[in-house]
Amino acid sequence: MALLLVAYSLSGCVQPEIKGIKANWGEVNNQYSELVVNVNINNPLPFLPLKDVESYIYINGIQIASGNAKEIEKDKVVLSIKIQNDKIKDMWVSHLQHGEKSEMLIKIVPVINLLIMDYRYPIEVKKEFVTHIFGVSLPNQGITIAGKKVFSLENIKLDLGKVNNLKTELIVNGRVVNNAPVNIDVKRIEYQIAMNGIVVGKGTQRLDINLKSGTQENIKIPLFIDNTKLPEWWVTHIKNGEHSTVKIDANLYVEFMGTEYPIRLSQETELNTALAGSVGI
Repeated sequence: MALLLVAYSLSGCVQPEIKGIKANWGEVNNQYSELVVNVNINNPLPFLPLKDVESYIYINGIQIASGNAKEIEKDKVVLSIKIQNDKIKDMWVSHLQHGEKSEMLIKIVPVINLLIMDYRYPIEVKKEFVTHIFGVSLPNQGITIAGKKVFSLENIKLDLGKVNNLKTELIVNGRVVNNAPVNIDVKRIEYQIAMNGIVVGKGTQRLDINLKSGTQENIKIPLFIDNTKLPEWWVTHIKNGEHSTVKIDANLYVEFMGTEYPIRLSQETELNTALAGSVGI
């Protein structure tokens, strides 16, 4: 009967309460990234000790991490929450599909030992997770011969294209202008995308645009990130304090009067996250 009364109390207003959460990165390796989370907890029934504290992290409804208590004291619990690095690809895809703005749900579940059963009371904390990777502009580029600009690539902007489990499409939008007295062929682009030195995208895209003399044309050039490379990058990102340098190097090749000219495009941006900080309250 006493246990039934305790269970009834727990189902009512007498519940464990989270007073504070602070997270730091623990062990990071090729398989998982560990968050060590200190939780200050108020157990209103101290004579019923905590057996465990289960924990889960979701990004846009996708579970990316789970863990349990590694230390339990009277009013403090230390959690070990492990993000499986192969889940980073799923998180990346969902985050970009939501416009670089995601909802993070941290679920902490104290498990109280009632002797004949375990009582679980989930406590949820929601946070917003925001990045600003894409939508950046690049400086105009061109070809100048004998003091005259004969070709230019203007209004260059790097935007996000389609995203799926296999690849992330980046779109180089711009306008090509032919000021030469002859037609110019915009042949191809060769590119490489690196994040903290990890090459996540590389390739050649044929364009085969014939731009007549005195004309201009808007172009869209697709570049691709191989999403299977993201777990390898993620390890460097966490070990670098949740900071990454994203570098895009490309050459756009144009041809006229029998000569091929490369136009260099280069963009370096910083990607900073605060996932560990977002877990805290």
